[in-house]
Formats: sequence, structure tokens, C-alpha cells
Amino acid sequence: MLTSFSRKWQGLGHAFPFLLLCDVLAVLSLTTGSVAISWWIVTHGGAADLSIFGISSALTMLIALPLLSALGDRHPKSRLMAWGLLVAVMTAIGLATMASLGVYHILPIVLIYIIEVIAFSVVHPAVSSITADLVPPDRLADALSLQKSAQSLGRLAGPVVGGAVVALSSIPFALWIYTIILFIAALSAFAIPPIKPAAKTRGQWHAEVHAGLRAKWEIPIDRSWTIYAFFSMMFFSPALGMLLPLKVHSLKLNASWLGATEAALGLGMLIGAFWGAQKVILAHGRFRACMGAVMVSALIIIGVALSMQGWLLVLGFGLAGFSISISQLVGQTHRQLAVPDHFRSRFSSVNMMVMQISGMLGPAIAGIALGVLDISAVYAGFGICLLLIAMLFPLVPGIQHFLALDHHEVKNWYGKQHPELFDLVAPEKLDLQKNP
Repeated sequence: MLTSFSRKWQGLGHAFPFLLLCDVLAVLSLTTGSVAISWWIVTHGGAADLSIFGISSALTMLIALPLLSALGDRHPKSRLMAWGLLVAVMTAIGLATMASLGVYHILPIVLIYIIEVIAFSVVHPAVSSITADLVPPDRLADALSLQKSAQSLGRLAGPVVGGAVVALSSIPFALWIYTIILFIAALSAFAIPPIKPAAKTRGQWHAEVHAGLRAKWEIPIDRSWTIYAFFSMMFFSPALGMLLPLKVHSLKLNASWLGATEAALGLGMLIGAFWGAQKVILAHGRFRACMGAVMVSALIIIGVALSMQGWLLVLGFGLAGFSISISQLVGQTHRQLAVPDHFRSRFSSVNMMVMQISGMLGPAIAGIALGVLDISAVYAGFGICLLLIAMLFPLVPGIQHFLALDHHEVKNWYGKQHPELFDLVAPEKLDLQKNP
């Protein structure tokens, strides 16, 4: 594994380590803060306040992502990350100060957090698309693998840190730790050299946002892949999220089993991203690995639904995490390279917006289903739906040819296939259009 790490690290440039540090600290701070803020709201305001907090955050992210999507294609992504994280630091200071003073009102908490959500609506697309700007195309898979490993470490450690600090100390102390980690992440982002966008945008703001949405929709392979991902996550997200605590509770297991299962998911993603996913992809090819990973995840969900033992849940979620790392590595590597540089942030924002909508609809469907069926039946039903959707992956237009391309061939592939969508028409053609 150390040899694999050394091989992946070589040739990634001097800026990439700062991106990894920024990424792992940002995820660590968010997950730590999430535990502290949620516990603060639950213990002082109850389920109703927590519901208001969650819905307002989700709706803000849903609106902000498309509206701010053009920022990353206008300005250096590293500076957007840095300033966005600094804005988040200011909101974290506000929340930590309120908690320290013993002041609890859900409205100011929601308003302060909404500012942080808007800031991260700028940060997230930049983080997800900047890797392709920092490393050579043939090293993107290794870079993304390391980035996913860093994110998995943050997700694994964050809830543990947040829960431990809240339990052993206090909510205000946990929120100050959250603030400090976020500030260090911002400093790390400032250490990443600013890279100017490859092409200057020429249109007005609304025109650029519209151009990103139009390009995303009119490319058949990306449109179909996005729709496929939307329905996949509609059934996958609740299986990893809201349905799991209910399943653990139905088996009369204590909360430690829930923590162990969630930790197994993060550990599986970490092992896959750091070491195993690349091996599976090399052995079976990108198309078969990606489709197989989703099908295996679906079968695991069905198995979890039917299982009656806690250790089976832990094992299943560990394998599910490994499968997730495979599908993410395949999709993100090729899709990032295929998008022209000056549209990459807008495409990332649309992908996140779609996942946000899917993440809201999935739990709603699960909630309705739980009104008429027991938890095991609903869990199994979601797994079966995901399995059926995975079987439709070959219907994505040109997907097998696209995933068979090497990294140099797929670079700017969308732009070569559809130059009119990205303002990439040759200059002589533009002259002819102006002077027929």
C-alpha cells in the first residue's frame, strides 16, 4: 500500500498537497461542526427546530449552486475556495459566540448558517473541479484517488471528533474547534497558486449560467448520465442515511452499532480510494467496473435489508463504501477531463444541484413508504430499485466508447464533439459568420 501511495504521489506538483490538506480539513470541520450544531439544536430546540434548520439549508444550497456556478469559470478557483472558506469561518465564529454566551434562537442560527451554505456553494464546485487544473491529464485518476482518500479520512474522523468533544467537553468548545479547523483550511487554500481560467467569459452573468445549463442538457451522454445518477442517488442516499438508524433500531441494537456501520462505510471508501478501486478498474475496464460497482451496492442494500445481525450491517456497509469509491473514481475522472476548462465549474455545480434535489426526494419517498411498510421491506425495495436502475447504465448514449478512451483522448472531448456549446468555434468560422 505504501508503494501505491508513493507511485500516486509522484509528479502531482507542488500545489496538490495544499489542495489535499484544504480538502481534508474542510471535510473534517464540516462533519465536526455538523455533530455540534445538530446536538445544540436538538438539546435546546428539539426536532421541529432541527427540521427547519435542515430544510432551509437544503433549499439554500439548491438555489445557490446554479446561480453561483459561473464564478469558478470567471475567477481562479483557489481564490474562490480561500475566500469562501474565510466567509464560512466568520459564520462559524458567530455560531460559536452564540453558544458560548448561552444564546439560543433558531432564526439567527438559520440565518448565519445560510451564509455559510452560500459560501460553500462557491467552494464545493471549485474543490471538485480544480484538480483537473493542477495535475496532468494522465495523472488525474491518481490525484482524484488521493483526494477521495483525504475526504474519506475527514468524514471518518469528523463525527468521532465532534461527538467526543461534545461528550467530554461542551458544545461551544466543539464549535470553536470547528472554527479553528475551518480557518486552517482557508489558509491552505491561499497556499494554492491562482490559475486563471483557460478562456475569458464574454457574456453577462445570466447568459453564462444559461450557457452552462444548456451545454449540460444538450450533450446526450452527459444529460443521460446525469439523469441516471439522479435516480441512482434517489434510492441510494436514503439507504446510506435515514433508513440505517431505523434498521439498527429495529434489530434492537444500541447506538454503537450505528456508529460502527457508518465508520465501516467511510473505511470502505478510504480503502477503495487509496488502494483498491484503481486495481478493479484496471482489471475489468471502466465501464464494467462502474456498472458492477453500482449493482454490487444494490445487492448489498438488499442483503442489509434482510439481515438480522449487526456484524452483517457493518460488513455490508464496508463493502458498499468500497463500491462507491469505484463508481466515483470512474465517473469523476473522465467527466472532468471531457468538459472544457472554462465550463468545468458550471458542470460541477449542476451535478451537485441535481444530487441535492435527489437527496431531498429520496428521503421523502422513503418516508411515504414507511407509512405502509416495515423498515426491512422499504430497505429491500430501495435496493431492488437501485439494481434495476444500474441495469440501465448501458443505455447511456456512447457510454462504452467514452469510458474506453484514454485520458489524453478524453481531454476536452465534449468541446471537440460540440464546439458550438462552449464558444469553441474556430476563428475563421466566426469571421465568416460576421462577414458572410
